[in-house]
Amino acid sequence: MTEYSTNEIAGIIELLELETSEGTLRFIVGDDGQFTDMNGNVWTGSKLIGLSEIDQSINGTAPTLEASFSFIQDPDEPDLIEQIMRLGGAATIKGRTAKVYEQLLTRHEEFFAPVDEPELITQRRMENLTFTIDGPQQRTLSVTMEGPFALRSKPSFGVYNTADHATLIGVTSNPSLEFMPKEAIDEQAFFGL
Repeated sequence: MTEYSTNEIAGIIELLELETSEGTLRFIVGDDGQFTDMNGNVWTGSKLIGLSEIDQSINGTAPTLEASFSFIQDPDEPDLIEQIMRLGGAATIKGRTAKVYEQLLTRHEEFFAPVDEPELITQRRMENLTFTIDGPQQRTLSVTMEGPFALRSKPSFGVYNTADHATLIGVTSNPSLEFMPKEAIDEQAFFGL
């Protein structure tokens, strides 16, 4: 990837790639059209595709990311939600990878003939797929992904024992942790007291 100063960048295309059990899906977020990258991958866009902001992790929370696609179901076409459910619903994406890329453009012509590959911004594990039905035709598909602070709501390392302590600090284990109580409430006297 070539390094650019901010005044050389004419535009940025936000791209979303979803790995599913049926293959890889590639989208342009928030813009209509099609874009073919340097590797020949075709990205399809819609202003109806959105990606949530990354919330900060505060007080032990682990906010998630969400990609959504809103559409009006054409009554003359097969029902999209029904087709996804036939393929397995949430099982088609659960535990698989979602990647967010940015395609930097230095000139308008690069939209049609890019000179750089899309730059990977983040990749996350997908957790769930939900559907919202509003009225007879308005539909929204939402894919929930783990956020960048997925482990924030968990302890910084496994259990407080000799093996995990050694892993945490990278040296030999602390033998005194063998005597650490394993239960929150222990009726036994500690060290005979």
